[in-house]
Amino acid sequence: MKVSIKWLKELVDLKTPVEELVRLLPLRTIGTKEVTDNFIELDMKGYNRADLLSLRGVALEAAAITNSPTGFKPAVIEQITYDADFPKVNISVEDEKLCPVYCLAKIEGLKVKPTAQEEVKKLEDSGMRTVNNVADVTNLVMLEYGQPMHAFDAEKVRGCVKVRVAKENEKITTLDGKIRDLNKEDLLIGDENEPIGIAGVMGGKDSEISENTTSILLEAAIFDPISLRKSSLRHGLYSEASRRFQHGLTKTNLLQALSTAIKMYEKLGGKLTAITLTGDLKDEVKKVKLSQSKINSLIGVEIPPNEVESSLKKLGFTLEKEGQDWEVTVPYWRMDIDIEEDLIEEVARMYGYEKIPPKELEGEMPQKIDQSFPKFIYDLKKALKEAGLTEVQTYSFYSSKTINDLRLTIYDLIKISNPISSETEYMRDNLWPNLLEVTAINIKQGYKDIAIFEIGKVYILQKGDLPKEQYRLSIALSNGTTNPVEELYRIFQGVNLPHFQGVQLSKSVTLTQKEYFHPTRFQALEDDGQTIGFIAEIHPRFVNKFGTEQRIAALEVKLVL
Repeated sequence: MKVSIKWLKELVDLKTPVEELVRLLPLRTIGTKEVTDNFIELDMKGYNRADLLSLRGVALEAAAITNSPTGFKPAVIEQITYDADFPKVNISVEDEKLCPVYCLAKIEGLKVKPTAQEEVKKLEDSGMRTVNNVADVTNLVMLEYGQPMHAFDAEKVRGCVKVRVAKENEKITTLDGKIRDLNKEDLLIGDENEPIGIAGVMGGKDSEISENTTSILLEAAIFDPISLRKSSLRHGLYSEASRRFQHGLTKTNLLQALSTAIKMYEKLGGKLTAITLTGDLKDEVKKVKLSQSKINSLIGVEIPPNEVESSLKKLGFTLEKEGQDWEVTVPYWRMDIDIEEDLIEEVARMYGYEKIPPKELEGEMPQKIDQSFPKFIYDLKKALKEAGLTEVQTYSFYSSKTINDLRLTIYDLIKISNPISSETEYMRDNLWPNLLEVTAINIKQGYKDIAIFEIGKVYILQKGDLPKEQYRLSIALSNGTTNPVEELYRIFQGVNLPHFQGVQLSKSVTLTQKEYFHPTRFQALEDDGQTIGFIAEIHPRFVNKFGTEQRIAALEVKLVL
């Protein structure tokens, strides 16, 4: 997030030099990646402060940590009267869970021309390029308020604007000129005939603003972040807009941004002729209890009540005293605040982490940590590498291809409740299927002699109990011979570690996985009468499904000290 220093000064009457603000930001708020005479780039990686993806949010923070006044007041659920006074735009929202708020305004009488130089400077200092005066309004508003917006050429949109999921095998040409294949997991904006945009990700080429545009449909919406993230990842489309949608948006901010954008278009000579606002437009008001004693306990120093109140008020919180404690109302733009500990963190950072004196740990020293298992893993990896094997690391999930080709029973697998894609929906309960996929891919790339291993966790479903995590070793080998199991067993025997000295081969038929393996080239691995793994050739019918006819052997064994 690049913050234009000149633009920031329009919003905050800084009482300290910019250099002091730059010094305070990492101490009180967020780190910086780069600082120039024109901008401050904030380090947003892994940060959950959606409000800092807007210039106004940064301005409120800068004002708080430098004791400076802002040149604006946060909205108090600004009422937009356009909805009652103007005709409606015809829109339809198919699923309110995927799109809880959708607003569309029609503005006519515009003339496309170059953007004023002052606005171009704001965009450039913020890391964005200018397009034209009509398109740039949406980016300027997004940068200031954090609310993404999109403008469609109204003359290119036919009939009702529909927010809907894509149909199977539907296509759209996006603004970058690429044809995108869509599926039912994509949320679209469409008209009566075709898609005109992937919701929150990128608009369609056929409805973009051109030099001949005179009327637009201005979109401001809130889309489901999970659905949007999936589409963004699937299509490889990452933008400043999709980033903000994924962090989360507020309804109050949306209304402010929409109102500001309409006024900016009116200054360009446009006229609002129709508008529709759908969904619940009020943000939830969050109230959190805050205890003085818990503040002192968690931070480790006593912070006076008046300093607690002063710090939180600077950040936009309102407090109501309840004896020695408070009921705190969270400002609408702070979506990251949910519990008392969140408020205490706010107090601590405003007080200054550097002011909290270090203290020695009290009580008994912890016992020495048992390092025997990590040492065993280190020795095992070393021995396998010395035997000529290459270590790989695969995902902790099964791909949809692996599940389908091996006909795995998904009811026996642990399912992720909110997977980022269908490829990360089910946790692996064995290592060898992923190694089979890796081996087959390498064979198809022309490698004929492959010996790889992985040491990692598998996740086993236990009815009525928490899943069981278990470390395993798996080896996959394919050397172009008719019996790769023989070489694989020689390698395993050569791993001269005490852990495996008692392991014996067995013709055990208790393993449920035998259907995946060659009927006469399968043996269980047993230790003290207990089955701990297997060594086998994978059945040719399954190998063939992964695109190769070369024989592949696999070994898998539990690692328990």
